[in-house]
Amino acid sequence: MKKTISLVLAGVLALGLLAGCQDTPDTPAVIVKDQEQMLETAEKGRENSALFAALEVPDRFTGEWTGLNGKLTVTADAEILLPDADKIPTGRVTAREFNQDDLDNFLRVFLKGQPYYEVVEITRQQAQERLEYYQAMQRGEIPLQNGADYEDLPDAIAEYAEAVRTAPDENELRLAATSFVDKSYLAEMNGWGTVDGKEVHLDVIHWGDDNFDKAAYFVSSYGDWNNSYSIPSAHVENDLPRERVFPSFSEEEALQMGDALMDELGLGDVKCDLIEPVFFFNYAYYYSEEEHGGWANMDPDALIEDTGYRLRYMRCVNGFPISWTPHAGSAVEHEAAHDAFWSYEQMEVCVTADGVVYFSWESPYNEPTVELEDTQLMSFTEITDIFQRMVMVKNSYLEDGDGTTYYVDRVHLGLMRIKAKDTRGEGLLIPVWDFWGTRDFPADSGEYVDEQILLTINAIDGTVIDRDLGY
Repeated sequence: MKKTISLVLAGVLALGLLAGCQDTPDTPAVIVKDQEQMLETAEKGRENSALFAALEVPDRFTGEWTGLNGKLTVTADAEILLPDADKIPTGRVTAREFNQDDLDNFLRVFLKGQPYYEVVEITRQQAQERLEYYQAMQRGEIPLQNGADYEDLPDAIAEYAEAVRTAPDENELRLAATSFVDKSYLAEMNGWGTVDGKEVHLDVIHWGDDNFDKAAYFVSSYGDWNNSYSIPSAHVENDLPRERVFPSFSEEEALQMGDALMDELGLGDVKCDLIEPVFFFNYAYYYSEEEHGGWANMDPDALIEDTGYRLRYMRCVNGFPISWTPHAGSAVEHEAAHDAFWSYEQMEVCVTADGVVYFSWESPYNEPTVELEDTQLMSFTEITDIFQRMVMVKNSYLEDGDGTTYYVDRVHLGLMRIKAKDTRGEGLLIPVWDFWGTRDFPADSGEYVDEQILLTINAIDGTVIDRDLGY
């Protein structure tokens, strides 16, 4: 059934950001213009805009287009996903830096009042062994090993001598700092504890002025600082017993756990936009797959630690979520703009039947502010006309190739954070259309067919937005 979105013109918006997206050009470049000018379009609307009650969205987006001298074909048979809302907001968002209140909150939620201990990088006994090892090299009693040379030995000996003096003994527990500790290019709070009989880890970093703060919590053997040890169950359901890779509890129960965590952390207007069953793998055994001749020959009892769900949360504006993107948003146009990259916020939760086992929050935002509650959008027909033209323009480099086909399978309307060019830390949240699909590759190319965003179009003025650059 066709969905429509009521568009009512409201408010006067004036933002001081000085860059955005220019009228869609007929060249591959995405040109920047004044965001204020773009937002004036969102306010002004059409003649008789109060009577314009729909975006004229069809049931599906279908068609086939060929361009670039026959070298690119775009085939569309796509579901159109519209928000469950009558009003499309526009907002402002700023980067957040974790502070002491955040650290206290993380400790309260994840450590639950239990002691928070230092992570031991090396014990005094281990340091003594390494010290004697390098001293023996220096005396010539054993040959130089592991790429060492004589010039490096004094520094290595001094380092391990200091570790002998300061490192803890085996089985010694030292309380970790519960505030940020400066470590040259970053500040970090790092430690572990025992909660409900499980070893849990909590690490929070503030990465200088790079707008890349991150908090990670994980139960031991369910993840690490970088990722959870989880794989979508559907990836292996044909090779392993279903009861071993799919959880025994429901998505609704998992969602209750994830939402309860967000509430306890005090995160306000956020929403789960993806929930998928996963299994948690034995890290070492998983990466020995080739030794066993593939998934089918691996022992499920050795591979699978547990089952559960992975939940992805997104920030919302008036309950309207920011669309997820596989792009990090940290690309820059030139080396001089390195200090202007600003990654998109990401929040992930993993749960098992026993509760939350992994949480990650990267590049956090402050709570968005609403600048315009009802945003005037272009019609869907106007947007698809732009798509047909600009998908060829954006991919003009394929004209030198052997022939490529894009398959559009869904079109999604949602919010996106855009920033001013060569700046970071403050941006707008505007509605955009994301055209999702896949690209075919020759079977012998070694490349994979992954779903991706083929083109993002500003729903207000029809300009093309680069998801990697963030504008």
